[in-house]
Amino acid sequence: MWLVSGKGGVGKTTIASALALREAERGGRVLLVSTDPTGALAQIFAGVGDEVRPAAPGLEAVELTRRAVLARWRERFGEEIYQVLAAVLPVERDILDYLEGVPGIEEEFMLSYLLDAADSGRYRRIIWDAAPTAATLSLLEAQALFYEHLTQAHRLYLKLRGYLQGADPSALIEGWRKLTERILEMLRGRTRAWVVAQPERLPVVQGLELMKSLRHFGIPLQRAVLNRVLPQGACPDCPPYAARAAAQQEWLERWRSASLAPVNLLLEMEGDPTDHQTLRALARLLTEEDHGDPHP
Repeated sequence: MWLVSGKGGVGKTTIASALALREAERGGRVLLVSTDPTGALAQIFAGVGDEVRPAAPGLEAVELTRRAVLARWRERFGEEIYQVLAAVLPVERDILDYLEGVPGIEEEFMLSYLLDAADSGRYRRIIWDAAPTAATLSLLEAQALFYEHLTQAHRLYLKLRGYLQGADPSALIEGWRKLTERILEMLRGRTRAWVVAQPERLPVVQGLELMKSLRHFGIPLQRAVLNRVLPQGACPDCPPYAARAAAQQEWLERWRSASLAPVNLLLEMEGDPTDHQTLRALARLLTEEDHGDPHP
């Protein structure tokens, strides 16, 4: 699985879509999953929503919304959770509405969706267009904390179960713990990250920090993509253009020197970035054998 992340507005969804189209061209079925709440994927692939749909030959796509994630959670675990709680407390089924807001639940089952897709054997490659930087890091941190919490909860229940009456929640707790363990293994063992920025202070600083955090979490880095780079000298008679291109140089060099992954520089694109031919050309620049620097 390829995880594509970075600050919002740097072209992350465009690059994820380009990679997905390119991978689909190479054969085998590809799944593009967006968990970015801005929902920009439908601007590139018409008709994409919260159910998997064909987006191009060999490519399926889905925008995984909070509503779809929580519906999946309730379908998979709702009845079991209710039966456990009803055995010890006078609760109605609307308790599940409250539990949907428990920290870690949404993140757990968003990632379980990706795990099920990865384990299905249906797809040769999964491209994950993740939420902007802070949300991606929160997602990963919540997952690790959720696993620790479930491990402690299971140990505590084993100590107290002789004093408790009613349904036994141990199987439920242990099932969630094992699911979280498998998700963490998928992230650390079967996922590689593409970090995207553009040559400005905030995107570069956040992108470099994201690379450090991903490495610390255990997710290998595939590429560090600097998008929307202006070629030097392309318009010597355009002072605003020249000034902006010159201002980019500091952050371009910072990206090159501090990146923890091999760097790709992508020049500012001409034409419609949602056009599939443009996206395929962009993907070739990202995935060709010679990952040379296109910047003069």
